Amino acid sequence: MSTRPEFDPGFTEENDATVGALIEEVRPALRGYVLSLLPDRDSCDDVVQETCLFLWDRRGEFEAGSNFKAWAFKAAWFKVLTHRREMQRRKLVSFSEDVLERISRAAENFSEDVDHRLAALRECVAELPGESKRLLQLKYLDRLSLTAHAKNLGVKPNQIQKNLSRIRLALRHCIETRISFRHE
Repeated sequence: MSTRPEFDPGFTEENDATVGALIEEVRPALRGYVLSLLPDRDSCDDVVQETCLFLWDRRGEFEAGSNFKAWAFKAAWFKVLTHRREMQRRKLVSFSEDVLERISRAAENFSEDVDHRLAALRECVAELPGESKRLLQLKYLDRLSLTAHAKNLGVKPNQIQKNLSRIRLALRHCIETRISFRHE
């Protein structure tokens, strides 16, 4: 039995999968955004969950090609306001709505900056030599002991640390360069 409205011909399995993937992709940024507006993590988790459910329920209203993240953030904004009004009734609100709007705008701008930085990081990592990528993978993805890796290579652990430090500096420089070119 399908839970889809029968009157809406816009629902397809492919659209459902696309919107589902978009929701999962935007969820971390959405959580950061909502966390910047609410005082505690439990409330944040509740509002993010409500927002994701809202986005899913209204997936037929999303226009393909439009900015899904902006739509999700706007939905989250209204969910935050609803939550805030509920908190107000219980005398638990600490910010005025004006202050909350300013925080919201700052959080949206920060989220955009993070997206640009992550894209730049991906590009910069892709340009690294193979051994540098391998070292980053060992340290940050596999979380393996660098001491053991140094032993396997026959080098001292501090040499591995120095190499990682050089890689991080190179990545930082690469990211800053790419970000500055995008802003020009």
